[in-house]
Order: sequence, then structure tokens, then C-alpha cells
Amino acid sequence: MSQINIAALQHCANGQQLLRQAGKISRRENHWLTLAGILQTASTIAITGLIALLINNAVYEESETTTLLWQQPSWWGLLAALLVVRALLPLWQTRLADRASIRVRNQLRAIVLEHCATLQLSLEQQFSHAELSNLLSGELDSTRDYFAEFLPQQRLAMLAPMMIIVACLWSGWLVPLLLALTAPLVPLFMIIVGHKAAAASQRNLTELTRLGNLLSDRIKGISALQLADSCAAEQHTLFRQSEQFRHSTMQVLRLAFLSGTLLEFFSAISIAMVAVYLGLHYLDKYQLGMWQDPLTLSHGIFLLMLAPEFYLPLRRLGALYHARADASSVADHLLRLIQLKPPSVPADTEQSRLPENTVIEQISLQQLHTGYGETAIGNPHTFTLKRGQTVLLKGPSGAGKSTLLDTLAGLQPALSGEIYLNGSRACVYHNRSWQHRIGYMTQQPELLFDSLRNNLCLGRTFTDTELFTALQQARADTLVEELPGQLDYRISDSGGFLSGGQAQRIALARVFLHRPALLLLDEPTANLDQETAKQFMESLKRFTATGGIVLISSHRDAEDQFDQVIALEALPAGEIDHA
Repeated sequence: MSQINIAALQHCANGQQLLRQAGKISRRENHWLTLAGILQTASTIAITGLIALLINNAVYEESETTTLLWQQPSWWGLLAALLVVRALLPLWQTRLADRASIRVRNQLRAIVLEHCATLQLSLEQQFSHAELSNLLSGELDSTRDYFAEFLPQQRLAMLAPMMIIVACLWSGWLVPLLLALTAPLVPLFMIIVGHKAAAASQRNLTELTRLGNLLSDRIKGISALQLADSCAAEQHTLFRQSEQFRHSTMQVLRLAFLSGTLLEFFSAISIAMVAVYLGLHYLDKYQLGMWQDPLTLSHGIFLLMLAPEFYLPLRRLGALYHARADASSVADHLLRLIQLKPPSVPADTEQSRLPENTVIEQISLQQLHTGYGETAIGNPHTFTLKRGQTVLLKGPSGAGKSTLLDTLAGLQPALSGEIYLNGSRACVYHNRSWQHRIGYMTQQPELLFDSLRNNLCLGRTFTDTELFTALQQARADTLVEELPGQLDYRISDSGGFLSGGQAQRIALARVFLHRPALLLLDEPTANLDQETAKQFMESLKRFTATGGIVLISSHRDAEDQFDQVIALEALPAGEIDHA
């Protein structure tokens, strides 16, 4: 079984090279598909020759003492067997083609997902959710015809016509010469129209990405649009974008129909030339290009029946050239994702790996300056978080609260300063061992479109008793017990089918279940009513009582609920708010 790795794809200069690399995955199936196509062409030649002989024998041969060919059951049995083989070969080709395409697409999806895991959250800054969703679903699926049919058809478009030309040489040399001279017209116009189709396909893919991004953005902000009474205006915007996508799709279809018409036109002209030549030959207008004179009926039938079969592989390749154009556009999009580089990890990250059984007693920040890129946000931070503490991080918008939480979570590198764990200097940026020990909850909890059980476990194994204990600590056990299916109840992304407070409690139960050493919370009570917020803070107290550390970024929580309050100063006037 052929395999490729992401390194081989990353070194591709363009989408065409990527497609060639991906095609190696199905090399074995493509060889079998080529063999099936050769057998199909051979059986077609045999059937054509047999039919021509039977018709000629039935029309012209007379005998009173011997049985004619068309009267012998064995010849009809042979013809029936050839027809059965000819009918079964396409079924075998279809199964092989589907297997080849599925293998390629599955491995490409696995490579994409593995690369996305390497990029982690930095992917969101360069490749939107809508783009990734379109790529993994519709776009990769649209390459089915390329990997399943276009690749083997490239070989058959050369081999099958050559076999037919060799077969036609049985009758004479002029018909094979006509076929050979007219054959290049088909791929020539296929390439001319194909370039236009590739450009149209690329524009159509861009319009689809724009529409997906716009729809995703508007769905996320639907509440704000409703409050601003802007839904009607945004509906018109979505309609205009969808119309642009429709027009670009129709342009691709127009080019496809134009290409198909041209291929049929030139194929029909070429077949007509063969038919006219044979007709004039039978009318004794000339005697040219045949090995024998007079030309028998079997020779004419054989040549006339094979002429359409000669152009069939070329016409098929021309029809599939649009699949190549679509696959090329998808490959360019895929290559852009694959060539995204993961963030550089400092060399000392490996030295900062934490053993799983290490108890984190305190976390100290010494002149830690945070920011995005080269832009510093706020002033350097110096403070210490101790085990069992609930700490409030307060300050106005733009003071750098969210940026500091991102830095402590290892999602952003610190611009300067140090972080000490239990008195030892540590690098937490993209430190997997550190990120396994923390929990990070934003205002909108990140939940999966899956069951509550899988949302809580996140790939690990827990008993129902452990799950309900964590739910009880988060005051969510009664909620789950009342749901149909309880732990098997399915929710949508970001806690759909649950209220905001219920989603927060499920996310908090997940925290209690996995027991991180440090829990980072960004405005966790912003969308909660007063009673729910009070219960939420009580749950956090129970968490810190077991030895956890909680750092909360908030505007509204009372300071007397916390063991320590860290105040961040606002950014200077004119500074961009990245927090």
C-alpha cells in the first residue's frame, strides 16, 4: 500500500505536483484500472470483428453442404461470452475506481487533520473555519473523478486508440492514417477549453470560500444583528454573494457544455470522414488504402464500428479534463494549508516538560511582557499564583487580560520576562506537557457536536460515577439527569441545545473531571445571571479547595470573593486593542 507524508506534499511547488504525489497512493489500483481498460478495448475489438464476420457470412456466403458460421451455436456462444465480459469489466472498473478515490481522499484528510493539530490554534489566524470545513468536505470530495477516473484514463487515452489502429491495419492503411491524423484535434481543443475551465473553477472555489466565510461570520453574530435590526440588510448581502457564486458555477457549466460540444463535433466529423471514405470505396470511385480488392462487407463493418470506439477514450478524457481543473483548484487550496508553518517553539521548551505527577505549588511571573507579534500590550507583569488560590485579573478593556491568559496557556509567546514553576524557570509556549496540566475556559465554552459523555471525556475513559461526581461539583447533575438519554444526549457546537449557563456548567464539570493544576477563565460570568454566577463561584471554591489554582479575568466580580486581586493598567491612548 503506497503512502505519502506531509513532507512530500509540502515540497510541492504547485497544485499539479501535489496531485501527482497524491496519485501515488492509488498507484496499484490505477495499474489494475489500466489493465481493465485494455481488456475492455480488446473485447470490443473481438466483438466487432466477430459481428462483422457473422454479418458478412450471413449475407454473402451460400452453401448447401456445410453449415455457415452464423448457423453454428458455438460462434453465438463466443459472442455472448464476449458481451458478458464486456459488460462485467465496467463494474470491476467502478469498484476499483471508488476504492482508489476513497484511499486517496481519506489519506489526504488524515494529513490535513494531523497538520491542523500541529498548527494548533495558530491555524485560525490564517485559515478560517469555513475554509477548512469546505476543504475537508465538499472540496476533497469533488476530486473523486480525478483520482478515480482521470488518472487511469490518461493511459487508456493513448493505449486504447493504439490498439484500435493496430486492429484496423488488418483491413488497410488509410483508415488508420485518418484516425491517427484526426486524433490530436480532440486533446488540442480539450486543452484550449480546459485552461479557461481551470480559471473558472478557481474563481468558483473562491466565491464558495467567500460565501462560507460570510455565512459563518453572520451566524456567529446573529444575536448582535437581531439587536441592531440589521438582519434584512445582511440577508440581502448573503443573497448577493450567493448570486455571485451561482453565476460563477454557471460559468463553469457553460464551459463544460462548450467543451463537450466541441469534442462531440470533432469526433463526429472524423467518423464521418471514415464513413465517406468507405462509401466511395464501395462505389468504386477509387481503390486506395486497402490491402485487398474488392473490399469485403466484413472489412467495412469492422472499420465503421471501430471508428467511434477509437475516439471514445479521447472524448472520455476530454470530459474528465474538467475534473482535472476542479482537482487542480482544490490542490492549490490544500497546498496553501499544508505549507502553513507551525509556530516556532523555543529550544528550551523540551527542557520544560513537566512529569505528570508533579504538583504545582506556585506559578511566578517576573517582568513578563505580553503581546501579539511585535506589539507589546500593557506593562510587564510580576506576581505569584499559589496552590489553592482564586485570583482575580481585573482592568479595563485593552489592558491585556486576554493576552496574558493566552500567554499563560502557551498559545502566545511572551515578548520578555520569565515564568517560574515551583521556582524553576519554564517555557510554556506550545509546551504540550504544560497544556495537559491546565484548563482554559472562554466566555463561550468550546463544546463538540457530540454527546455530553464525549464532551466531558475528550478521548479519555471515565466511569459514569466519575462523570456524575464532576457534574455534581459543577451543579449540572440534575440538568443531565433530566435530559433524554442523559450522558448520551447530543449537543451542537458551542453548546447548542443548551442555555448559556448550562453550557458553562458542562464545561466546568469537564474541568473538574480532568482536574487541571491551573484553570484560566476569561469573563466566565459575563453572560450569567446573578444567582447562576454565585453558584459558579461556589463551584470554583470547591475546585481550589482540592489544590487547584484559578485565575479569572473579569470586569464585574466582587473583589472580596478572591484571595488575590491583580489590577492591570489601561493601554496608552491611541494603542490598538488586541486584548
